[in-house]
Amino acid sequence: MTFGWRKFAAAVLLQIFSATALGEEVVSQSVVAGNVGEGFDAGSAESGALSQMSPPFASGKPDDAQQIVQVSIGKKNSKAEWNSSAKPFVSDRIQAVRDAVDNPFSLASHRENYLLPVAFRNLSEESLVTEERYGMEEVEPAEIQFQLSLQVPIWSGILGEDSFLSFAYTNRSFWQAYAESGPFRETNHEVELLATWASDWQIFGFQNVVSQAGVSHQSNGRGAPYSRGWNRVFVDFTLERGGYFIGLKPWYRLSTDSSAGRGPDLDTHFGNFELSGGYRSGRYTSSFKLRNNLSSENLGAVELSWKFPITTRVRGFVKYFDGYGESLIDYSVRVRTFGVGFELAPGIF
Repeated sequence: MTFGWRKFAAAVLLQIFSATALGEEVVSQSVVAGNVGEGFDAGSAESGALSQMSPPFASGKPDDAQQIVQVSIGKKNSKAEWNSSAKPFVSDRIQAVRDAVDNPFSLASHRENYLLPVAFRNLSEESLVTEERYGMEEVEPAEIQFQLSLQVPIWSGILGEDSFLSFAYTNRSFWQAYAESGPFRETNHEVELLATWASDWQIFGFQNVVSQAGVSHQSNGRGAPYSRGWNRVFVDFTLERGGYFIGLKPWYRLSTDSSAGRGPDLDTHFGNFELSGGYRSGRYTSSFKLRNNLSSENLGAVELSWKFPITTRVRGFVKYFDGYGESLIDYSVRVRTFGVGFELAPGIF
């Protein structure tokens, strides 16, 4: 009886070692009395596995443990099964995509939603004709800025699993709340139709976790001569490596409307792409955004931000902007802004 147990234990241990350490397909092998020390016959049929061994139990009943070992160890560990045993790559952006896929026709965050109760602006212009540009006689250097950015998934699985098609709307407002009568100096609207999908390709150790492609219309909703607007197609890639992340968003302008002051040189000042990146540690995030037109004029902008936890849902938000295109009405004027406030909901990008 003791010898039967030894044979059974030796067979099981060798099977486990072959399946895990060697990572090879393990077929069931015949183990007959007296041949454990000689090794296994790799050409044996699976039907002969362990069943040819005399049960080590006096009762003679089939051993459940033998059946479990035969089924679980006697199968090939495919590449998918092997990878599933490893710790999966975790990204809140991927989870946000999956949540949107699982909840079509519901509101989801698109870009970050924030409120800056105090934002100080400094313009490079020596004199401003404020009553013409903003419809105000005087503009206060301090104002309130906020952004509301939402999307509605309308088609789950458009590009396979973990992908969706959505409509998105972003409102960015510049509110002269500290001026007399408190008018809105400028409001920019952007409407997008875009496809979003999770990815897993890698470059230089960074994994592309989420990508987007879409078409965008952005305008300030004003009439001539201070109407500003343009249409673009774009792609957007976000890559992560541990706490570090990088984003690249190039675009191409679809139309140039030189009439009614629509801003025929918007792309010259906004640039042709946006490069972003930063580092996240827990709920703390330091990041940057950089735009440039890649020409001799070297126009564009840089934005630096820092976010820190306040409550479980709200984070503090400190932002500095320097360059062109902070708003559509001021796209051709260099603006420096420093703002302090709150991030109310993060965006996928």
